[in-house]
Amino acid sequence: MRLVLVSDQPGHNSGIIRAAGQAGWQLACESAYERLPGVLPGLQADAVVLMAQRVDERVLQAIRIFNSTHPLPVVLYTEDSLQESIRAAVSGGVAAYVVDCSDTGRIGALLEIAVARFAEYRQLKKELQRAKTSLAERNAVEKAKGIIMRQRSISEDAAYRILRKLAMDRNRRIGEVAGEIIAVADVLIQGVSG
Repeated sequence: MRLVLVSDQPGHNSGIIRAAGQAGWQLACESAYERLPGVLPGLQADAVVLMAQRVDERVLQAIRIFNSTHPLPVVLYTEDSLQESIRAAVSGGVAAYVVDCSDTGRIGALLEIAVARFAEYRQLKKELQRAKTSLAERNAVEKAKGIIMRQRSISEDAAYRILRKLAMDRNRRIGEVAGEIIAVADVLIQGVSG
């Protein structure tokens, strides 16, 4: 497993690097916060350790970068125990917030926790996206059925059968076909009113 270490003092983190190595982690990159954007392109890593005296905007920006452009589990070592700092970091995507920079021996366990929480978070995010997509498709199917019912003066069941047959004939999901019907109806309505 490969690790990115970001701190105020690159080159002065031998204790945590050694402890991570003993836990089976190899250092992929060590960087200062201000140099982080330059080292990310092409970076191959499995987790991130951020080290900071306090959680300030540059630390939160690093968390955002890893959350948006290079999604990785993040462990934050800090001496900042303020509730607002903890909340800001955790809501930003930190998987483990450690208020004791002196005890580096736990880094292996903390990285494992971060990796597990990150995997769980990503799975929940995928499930939420699937649920949103499913709900949107159901709404589209209902709306498309209404369009077909009005257009052909038929029952809801008959409209659904037409929609289902169109989807099967085109080898597409019924929600996709429903979306196309809605889009075409919108274009036709706009053309008539325009």
